[in-house]
Amino acid sequence: MNPTLRAVACATPDRRLERAQWIEIAQRIAPASVPIGLTTRLAERSGIEGRWCAGADAPDEPAFYPHDPQDGGPGTAARMRLWERNARPLAMQAAREALAEAGVQASEITHVVTASCTGFAAPGIDLWLMQDAGLPPDCRRTHVGFMGCHAAVNALAVAAAFVRADPRACVLVCCAEICSAHLHYGARLDRLIANTLFADGAAAAVVSADGPAHAPRIQCADSVLIPDSTNAMGWHIGDHGFEMTLAATVPELLRQHVGPWTRACLERQSLEPAGVGAWAIHPGGPRVIESVLASIGLSEDRGHASLEVLRRFGNMSSATLLFILRDLWKANAPRPWMALAFGPGLVGESLLLR
Repeated sequence: MNPTLRAVACATPDRRLERAQWIEIAQRIAPASVPIGLTTRLAERSGIEGRWCAGADAPDEPAFYPHDPQDGGPGTAARMRLWERNARPLAMQAAREALAEAGVQASEITHVVTASCTGFAAPGIDLWLMQDAGLPPDCRRTHVGFMGCHAAVNALAVAAAFVRADPRACVLVCCAEICSAHLHYGARLDRLIANTLFADGAAAAVVSADGPAHAPRIQCADSVLIPDSTNAMGWHIGDHGFEMTLAATVPELLRQHVGPWTRACLERQSLEPAGVGAWAIHPGGPRVIESVLASIGLSEDRGHASLEVLRRFGNMSSATLLFILRDLWKANAPRPWMALAFGPGLVGESLLLR
């Protein structure tokens, strides 16, 4: 029995920044040693035309992105308040829309699986959804915390496992990320790149044993720890937010290892890359998508759905993959779909949907 992905819904903050507006904020929080030309080049190479940014619209904290950055900007506690204030309503909006699209009442939900790597609170997103959406008080809760950009795959895999264990289960999955809470104020190139790529958003899905005949089915999930990559990508809690480490070797590591791993995953399902109808590759950036396509031996057009989400929304960490799956569904893209995402470790996660 392959669990059914009954619906996917997405939400973004109110404030959208066009590229020029983003460059202005990025330059404002950068040290004077960072030239405007570098900021502009990074923004142009990102492939992002616009993004939604909760941190750019915080009227009760007007100095969140000051003109004269001191000591790394806001402390971690202030950044967590920004995350909490925005993650809760975004998660609720996405969850309500997913339930409505799935034709499922809140009272029917038996499990809720949440994911976020940009904030922590207890009670957190899982209990917020129970309270705000009216989920049953005996709803089982699982939180996938701090796993980064591939956490949506982990969350959907957990949901599918619940349904396989109990076909009566009906699972609400929600990923909510406020990446703008962790904009860096230093001059390190990898963190300037991280500032350029990340954005804010939330997405939710409903997974159950039954559902419409046209809905995608979750066939399998796979994972791989890429060799000699432990220091290539990191995400650590600092005094001024969560600090990103992003090595220049990441694209090459993906180019070397993603292809053999992906082909092995597909071979176990009696498939080969040419037999995949559509690809949802987490857009860690244009070079990440390019490296993954090259490693698998796919043409550039197979990355179109991922590049489009990157162009319109930026990289919203865990929520991004669900944005791509939503677009594939709306476009009636041929199946099966292969979802690939990568995060700290360096770890790859995959999900096959038929």
